[in-house]
Amino acid sequence: MRPFIFLIFIIFFISASFGDSGFDSMSTNFSVKLFYLTHTLQGSDLDVVISPYTVWSLLMSMAYESAGMTWEEVSKVFSLSENRSEIVEEFRKLRTSVLVNEGTLINSSNFLFYDEHLNVHSDSIRRLENDFRFTAQRLNFEAPQLAADSMLRTLHSHSANIRNLIRIGAEDFVNSTMIMCNCLSFTARWSKPFNVSDTSRDLYRDGNVKGGVNMMYMKAQLRSSNLESLHASVTELPYGDDGRYSMLLVRPDSGHDVGGVLERLREVSLWDILINLRVGAVLFGEREVEVKLPRFAINSRVTLNSPLFNMGLSNVFDRSLANFNKFAEDKMYIGDITQRVTVDITESGTTVHSTTPAYALQTTRTPAKRIPVKEPFIFLIMETYSATILFGGIYSKIDLY
Repeated sequence: MRPFIFLIFIIFFISASFGDSGFDSMSTNFSVKLFYLTHTLQGSDLDVVISPYTVWSLLMSMAYESAGMTWEEVSKVFSLSENRSEIVEEFRKLRTSVLVNEGTLINSSNFLFYDEHLNVHSDSIRRLENDFRFTAQRLNFEAPQLAADSMLRTLHSHSANIRNLIRIGAEDFVNSTMIMCNCLSFTARWSKPFNVSDTSRDLYRDGNVKGGVNMMYMKAQLRSSNLESLHASVTELPYGDDGRYSMLLVRPDSGHDVGGVLERLREVSLWDILINLRVGAVLFGEREVEVKLPRFAINSRVTLNSPLFNMGLSNVFDRSLANFNKFAEDKMYIGDITQRVTVDITESGTTVHSTTPAYALQTTRTPAKRIPVKEPFIFLIMETYSATILFGGIYSKIDLY
């Protein structure tokens, strides 16, 4: 009987070590659905990387200010309670857990720029500043160039990384009354870094076209498992000394694709995956795993209106139906939610930056062809204590110039 009791104790202890509160799960479930729909709706020609957490946090801040049918819609999509003070408290708890600068460098900034002629409620501005940590600035949108210059000065004064990620022009203030912006940067070193000398060029052909990537390699003791429920293997690559942040590499089994695995991921709890990895490591030890990971950089820009609409957020995008009367006396609705994410994976670690909103990328070259890679995969950069997805991406194609 003792081994049986011991087993239950271990599983209970590992499960209890995660903060699986209802609010955590709401964020995680939202993130997985948004990631799946964004990948599905943007088409198969481009790989996509998004920051679900930043979209969720922006929408949560505005959900508080909604009323009527708009509130009913957002509360259903986000599974929110009627107690709005409780929502703020749980939001703050999760933010404190997710954004921890210990062993990693994480910077999150929220900005609100609103027209001086917009009749906003002062208590709403204070709430965004105090509870949701926004920097709010009132501008004259009728002088769009001056407003754009002032906005850029504010953004740059808070984060130098934004300079290369976001472009604001006078045209963005025309026919607008408010711009909300969220910026998240993440820089972390692998707990077990790759050896640069083990990186080699991996060449292959797709028809008559030859492609290649710089493939990093290591053999290490890691948490890894083959999950039949996903038809994929999952390997955890931790960052820093405590593994609070990790990248989950999800590789489809032979005969399965990333789209199918993403669809199954909506039905398989990320909590269950993380607990599965940890229980296996405790009972049987970490496995010696061979990891082959391309050294790559992705620059992704997506519009998220359609994925969010498919999740049930239609009212907020409708100029005649949206109700944000708790925020302003004037009529308001959400025009576009766009996001830009850059990710850079190297032997030493990971650097990711995201901005919402995003603007057209300034690219100097157009790829002559995009070809599939030999072993596509999904990667999720997570805060593991709360199972919060900071960034989710797919690596399935390379650009040839």
